[in-house]
Amino acid sequence: MSNMKDYMMWLDDRGVANWDNSIGELIVPEGHDIYAPELVDEYRDDESWHSPTIKTDDDDFIIDDEEELTIDDGDMDDCAYTPDEYWFTNEGGLTGEAQNFLHELDIQGELV
Repeated sequence: MSNMKDYMMWLDDRGVANWDNSIGELIVPEGHDIYAPELVDEYRDDESWHSPTIKTDDDDFIIDDEEELTIDDGDMDDCAYTPDEYWFTNEGGLTGEAQNFLHELDIQGELV
């Protein structure tokens, strides 16, 4: 199951939105922002709904020099420059590396 589907099930379970089986869609009441950071954080921190998905191992830490420790969380926002060639093909579609990156974020529980 994708993380997005799990999130929609959580929203339905908590009464924030309702899943309508007849149309196969999540019905969000007008004026509700289901992507509000507070709500997403509440979902991520809800241990009764799922077990924590954040796991660390030695491969998550990159030591650049002895005084600096950088955590490799896969967040491309930490990069100063991201070349378009990494993300997009000449035809405008996503590259294989970009698709794999987004897939890994989805597996880790990020809402992509």
